[in-house]
Amino acid sequence: MKKLLSLALIAVLVVAMAAACAPKTEPAAAPPAINEAAYKDGTYTAKGDTDERGWTPEITVVVKDGKISEVKYDEVRGMYKSEDTEYHKAFKDAKNVDIVAVYKQMGEGLVAAQDSEKVAAVTGATGSFTNFKTLAAEAIAQAKDGDKLKDGNFKAAGKEDERGWTPFVSITVAEGKITAAAYDEVSSKAFVNKTQDEGYKATFKQVKNVDLVAAYEKFGADLVAAQDISKVDATGGASHSGESFKALAEKALSQAK
Repeated sequence: MKKLLSLALIAVLVVAMAAACAPKTEPAAAPPAINEAAYKDGTYTAKGDTDERGWTPEITVVVKDGKISEVKYDEVRGMYKSEDTEYHKAFKDAKNVDIVAVYKQMGEGLVAAQDSEKVAAVTGATGSFTNFKTLAAEAIAQAKDGDKLKDGNFKAAGKEDERGWTPFVSITVAEGKITAAAYDEVSSKAFVNKTQDEGYKATFKQVKNVDLVAAYEKFGADLVAAQDISKVDATGGASHSGESFKALAEKALSQAK
């Protein structure tokens, strides 16, 4: 009996020693915390093309603490649809839809989803919803990249005016910065740029006492220096061309965002 107890005790000791010598199992490491700050804080805007009725859709997206915190969508034609009581009534009578409530619903949907593709569709205003999703995606793209622009050459052209001139702009971005910007207008009749049309330049100089080439070059130089379209001086005797430059520069730079 004593022999059996001794053997049992030895067995227990062997098991205990084996357990003591066994490598300890470390608890599984906790998964790394997910950074939910997907976007850069700021206010981002995007505008669409004006439709056949003269309405231009636009959106403003506010990002705070890395998340979309506020969204405002509207369409403007002299005044905003959300402020046009006559339009509200006509739309409500025709489709039984409150357009202001729809705009609010779309904005709240984006705040909740944090992703333009996950915003639930709305009924009764499919055109506005399509514009909303497109512009929301553009604004969010800006929030992902912040103020940094994509490198490359970006161009935009305007509409031909009554005299046959078509404005165009070319912008170069390198290392996220605007390094060159050029503006000119080309004639569909003479097939020449204004900066190369000696007769036009001479007439412009005589009438307005402005060097057209220098004025156009200044538009581009101002943009390169300021890196901000709003800070380009569009005055100085060629204000119409200056405004065309700013509009087209904004369109070209939208391709770089």
